[in-house]
Amino acid sequence: MKHIKLFESFQNERGVFYHGTTDKNLAGKNGIHVGTYKAAKQALEARIGVPAEGEWDGTREYGKTLLAGKKTMARIEKEEKRYVCTGFNCGRDAVPEEDYYPTERKERAKYSDMTEIPLDCKPIIFPVKIVGSMSNSINNPHSDITANSLMKRGLTKGNARNGFYYINDGEDSGSISAVVPNKTFLQII
Repeated sequence: MKHIKLFESFQNERGVFYHGTTDKNLAGKNGIHVGTYKAAKQALEARIGVPAEGEWDGTREYGKTLLAGKKTMARIEKEEKRYVCTGFNCGRDAVPEEDYYPTERKERAKYSDMTEIPLDCKPIIFPVKIVGSMSNSINNPHSDITANSLMKRGLTKGNARNGFYYINDGEDSGSISAVVPNKTFLQII
């Protein structure tokens, strides 16, 4: 029943997925992940922080944008009923009580390869369409862990020729997402 609801939701979006990034670049060490707008937003905010106001729309410079401190995150969770204390938003160092600029915090947001997120980037969430070959269908998605393992193995061996649909465990839990080997599999809408 849950899959039927998810598939109907996907059909309504006509195959549109979203990707959140700091520079509108389609790249990823372990493949490129795309999903619902909510999943892309949650993944980007976990990586770099939640803006204290508004959204990451590609017009705001990261280092000059106030990020939500603990008080604002608590308000967001209460009012918007969405959990935001994850990833960079709960960090190893003390997340400030009040809203803050990324430069005011000891810990810096990092990419998965541990390089720091540039302060002059302009994060954005944008729509994409999958144009490359997929090994399974949206009607038969893998588990999150299976799709990621298959992609990592294919990339490591240098033979990743297909993408994989999967049921998201983390961001927008239960929604359908996909992982593809590289940017040639996606068309920015």
